[in-house]
Amino acid sequence: MPTIRFSAPAPVFDFRIDGDDPPVVDDPTELAALDGLKHDEIFSDYISDGGDKTLAEAGVSGGELEFRYDAKSKQLIGITEYTAPRLLTKSELALLKEYTVGQWSDGIGSNFFQERMSLGLAPQLPIDERAVSVEQRS
Repeated sequence: MPTIRFSAPAPVFDFRIDGDDPPVVDDPTELAALDGLKHDEIFSDYISDGGDKTLAEAGVSGGELEFRYDAKSKQLIGITEYTAPRLLTKSELALLKEYTVGQWSDGIGSNFFQERMSLGLAPQLPIDERAVSVEQRS
């Protein structure tokens, strides 16, 4: 079954230091400690909420938010991966990218960021689609 993976660097803000203007964490040890961090909401559960059924009709499913530490770049990377019964077309990939970035910035990702603020370290995903990598594998 094909997979579609969206990923982007996710700066981590340290609300333990300053809750109003938190600094960005650059300590590799602290970033690596967040490797494997996940959020339990599934993106495809909301894929038809906007009225467009294209992605649901294409059979897109899954979409869990996960963070992995990349030792080479010394960054935390946010990842959302979906499955589909077939490879998606270019227009379907573009639509799924737009949907995913929307969830990252004003949906599931935003909710997760709010939850993490109270715990101190909060990764935040980009709202700029140009920063997002897309990989589709069969």
